[in-house]
Amino acid sequence: MKNEFLKFSSRRILFSAAMVSALLAGSPQAVFAEANGVQVVMQAGRIKGVVVDTTGEPVIGANVMVKGTTNGTITDIDGNFSLSNVKGTLVVSFIGYKSQEVVVKGTETTLKIVLKEDSELLEEVVVVGYGTMKKESLTGAVTAVDQKAFQGKGSLSSPLQALQGQVAGVMITRGSSAPGDESWNLNLRGAVSMNNTEPLIIIDGVASDGVNDLRLLNSNDIASISFLKDGSAAIYGSRAAGGVVLITTKKGAEGKVKVEYSGNATLKTVGLMQEAMGLDQWANGLKTALRNDDQTGNSWYAYAELAQKYKGQYIDLQTSANPFGSAAFTDVADFVFADDVDWLGTLFGCTWSTEHSLSVSGGTEKSSYRISLNYLYDGSTLQFGENNNQRYNFRVNNTYKFTDNLKLESSIAYNRQNQVVPTMVDAVLSNTLPMPGLAFESLNGKPYAWGTWGSPAAKAEYGGENKLVVSAINISETLNWKLTDWLTANANVGYNTSTAQRDKVENSITYYNYAGNKVVRTDPIQDNSSYTQTSSRTDFYSFAGYLAADKIFAQKHKLNLTVGAQYEFKDYTYFGVKAKDIRTGLEIVHGSGDITLSGDEKRYQTAVLSYFGRFNYDYDGRYLFELNGRYDGSSKFRPVNRWAAFYGASVGWRLKQEAFLRDVDWLSELKLRASYAEVGNQSGISDYDGIQFYNLVSAGDDGAYIGSEKISYIKTDGSLASTNRHWERIKNYNVAVDFGFFNGSLTGTVEAFLKKNDNMLVDITYPALLGDKAPKMNAGKFKDWGYEGSINYRGNVAGVSYHVGGTFTFARNELTDYGGTTVLSSGYKSTMQGYPLKSIFGLRYAGKIQNEEQLEAYKAKYFENNGVNMPSNLRVGDNMYCDENGDGRIDEKDYIYLGSDTPEISYSFNFGADWKGFDINVIFQGSANRFVYRPIDNMTVPFRGYYTNTSTASIGNTWSEDNRNAYYAPYTSDSNINNWNYQASSLTAQDGRYLRLKNITIGYTFPDKLLKKTKVLQGARIYATGTDLWETTKIKDGWDPEAAAFDSSNTSQAAKGVKRYPFTRNFTFGVNLTF
Repeated sequence: MKNEFLKFSSRRILFSAAMVSALLAGSPQAVFAEANGVQVVMQAGRIKGVVVDTTGEPVIGANVMVKGTTNGTITDIDGNFSLSNVKGTLVVSFIGYKSQEVVVKGTETTLKIVLKEDSELLEEVVVVGYGTMKKESLTGAVTAVDQKAFQGKGSLSSPLQALQGQVAGVMITRGSSAPGDESWNLNLRGAVSMNNTEPLIIIDGVASDGVNDLRLLNSNDIASISFLKDGSAAIYGSRAAGGVVLITTKKGAEGKVKVEYSGNATLKTVGLMQEAMGLDQWANGLKTALRNDDQTGNSWYAYAELAQKYKGQYIDLQTSANPFGSAAFTDVADFVFADDVDWLGTLFGCTWSTEHSLSVSGGTEKSSYRISLNYLYDGSTLQFGENNNQRYNFRVNNTYKFTDNLKLESSIAYNRQNQVVPTMVDAVLSNTLPMPGLAFESLNGKPYAWGTWGSPAAKAEYGGENKLVVSAINISETLNWKLTDWLTANANVGYNTSTAQRDKVENSITYYNYAGNKVVRTDPIQDNSSYTQTSSRTDFYSFAGYLAADKIFAQKHKLNLTVGAQYEFKDYTYFGVKAKDIRTGLEIVHGSGDITLSGDEKRYQTAVLSYFGRFNYDYDGRYLFELNGRYDGSSKFRPVNRWAAFYGASVGWRLKQEAFLRDVDWLSELKLRASYAEVGNQSGISDYDGIQFYNLVSAGDDGAYIGSEKISYIKTDGSLASTNRHWERIKNYNVAVDFGFFNGSLTGTVEAFLKKNDNMLVDITYPALLGDKAPKMNAGKFKDWGYEGSINYRGNVAGVSYHVGGTFTFARNELTDYGGTTVLSSGYKSTMQGYPLKSIFGLRYAGKIQNEEQLEAYKAKYFENNGVNMPSNLRVGDNMYCDENGDGRIDEKDYIYLGSDTPEISYSFNFGADWKGFDINVIFQGSANRFVYRPIDNMTVPFRGYYTNTSTASIGNTWSEDNRNAYYAPYTSDSNINNWNYQASSLTAQDGRYLRLKNITIGYTFPDKLLKKTKVLQGARIYATGTDLWETTKIKDGWDPEAAAFDSSNTSQAAKGVKRYPFTRNFTFGVNLTF
């Protein structure tokens, strides 16, 4: 019978697995001992008992052993056990639960032992910098999530995908749905500088290169993530300005071998996307625009009529005369008016993604291990060309005990990313959409061109591939030596190495007429075809050692002290080469034309030496104090400015532990917290600050003339060196209250924060005669403030366990001092003194001109008195704007702040329930206080260009006498009028708020009695998940509210390339199995 039990698993799928080490036994009543706590029970001889979890469900397969012996047993299908010859201490254990110990002596008694799950332990013990702390003892703003956050979410390109909106104070945004190019962004409580302040990411004690590295991480390997959002991050000193994210990966546990498999398949369908006009819609709109412009004699008017007449047909100029003779369209080979071509709807379509994970774990009393493998394939909704992302993960985590007091924890991981995207994706997906009627390809499937226009589908399919291969190895070795019962020594050696190689091929494309029998265009020409290869390598070394003391005096005074030192070294190299006039099919650098370096070749080395410490004092579990700090020296700075100290202090008061609240039954927790810290930021500093660099200019093309001859010369690299720059220093304030009611069923936190940067690095202006750009100086000021909160309720009614919760974050920033004056101008501004980053400015919209009388009055008042290019041919139906300052003029002085492109509010709410193996979980996520202004182009402004298509957003929403409150002005191609109507204003700066159904998961966990019959499975769960299935938004132009509004490299242009991929609605079907 005992052997039969060994084959079966727990009712709890998450923790069902092989049996593990020793555990606790209990007394006649339920036992809730602390970890490693000892309960004394008067008992001897034979013992009977039952082991259950906190919901009363039996824990099947729990180990029950007499400590220090081999005398033990395993609980049966009902959680019962019986054990003879018991004397001493019973240890009860099970994977995923908190172990307990009971000293046994006396007479026989039946025991009931209640084990707490790891998820509850995570709420009690939180990973912090260089250690762990009980949640009840925390005084800082630290939020932790466990592995459950990533389960049942489908294929995850990054762990951030599962956390969007789920953690208060953690603001996560995305820029695309392109596989491998999602551009996930993470910030904790907003910005603290105009310079980059990305959070410091630490994985198993070793710093990562940045948030982007999370795309290489297997979410199934994550045990927990802790977010350090305030002064608690000060122990990381000069890199803590953006907060710190501590990721801990899963480890094995003592016990029988456990094999876990999870797999899923995801159908990705196109979500919100602009809809392009059909042929008749476009032709009618174009004719309307031309009539409005009094241009009915224009050849495009005749073309629109021809398109409607020959809709669904084509004219081959090899066999037919050109309908326009020699007057127009002389560079085309045909006229195609296909009525079944939807350029956006055909470019994008459904695709599949899949992810598979396998892990093996187990161990003995001396050694435990966990080995995991993962494969992710993420397909693309772009239906032309090769476009996908693949990720491979392998990780080995091992813990080895040399003695009871000395152990080594090892974590070794290999991660690989293979991504491919069409080289010409920027040309394929731009703000210029082909007019309807033009074909994707010729009748016989060849690349099609019409005049100078080449099919985007051909560019994606035949233009070449841009392949990226990233390989990374991460090693973390931690030695822990327990010197005494209150003092431990820890040493960590970390090494991260990664290589990235990009092979970018741009082929020459030969285009044909629609019949496919005549070459009409070659672009690029063969001489301009190219093969570009770039490669980079990063090596990062980390050495850390620290002592940790934990001592209790007089039973009420608990002291913790951690002191240590760390050295980190980074070595980076980058190289690139480009060859022209290539041959297809060769995956090496080759070409008959010019071979040149990419121009970005570089190598640098940086190092940081640090001394750090933390002191905690806990008086009687009521009054809490923490002081932590770090003394950093960076090789980036000159020796005189190299070193700086950073610190944080925080206090906590657990009012619930006071005598006047201790007996209040409905109140389970009430704690007040406050903190202050000064942390650093070194972004904006070059790798070798204070050193003047020079470039050698050869005598060839750019040499200097001496007489009639050119000579080589040396000049600066364009920037002057600085000798007095130092760290940006951010002052961080935080106050909070933690509360719990009804025995912990209702819990929550509310926090308010302020961050001030009074020595931000900004550009300054030197006299032009110096010739070079002035170095940044610590002359700016910046602040960020806000509040956050979370609340959760858990309950059980008639056997149904349920939970309801939500989070809310508000964070606003202001560039208070830019080091000088800034000029207010219209549109998007990344920096503007006195306003948030990424602000939008423009005029206040005053409505449409409704009649000729109003038109003449408006022009009479403002045309001669305007400084914003009001058109002289303004029409009825065009926009009016307010004279904001009342000076009788409309000019730049009337510009107002319209909002920021960065969302200030992030929120979510969730609910779920479990009943007899069935479970459902629903998450809604939203964002607000983001405003979107898209630059003027042929997609945002209908019929701005005759030869391109536009979106259907203007249909039924264009001004007329019957539609006076419409968004769009009457159609026109007049650039002056379009620039007037669609400039940045309170009309065109759209409200980017949204609420979306982020995730809904329905699952079923098979009962243990059924699994027992398989003699193989210990746990099994199937589930279906939907992601981003619904949303509500105020965006008017058809774009997804999360989509990028502009090109990151040129904010005056609309987003292009991978940033124009529509976001997807995903349907996932998955299974979790434990053997």
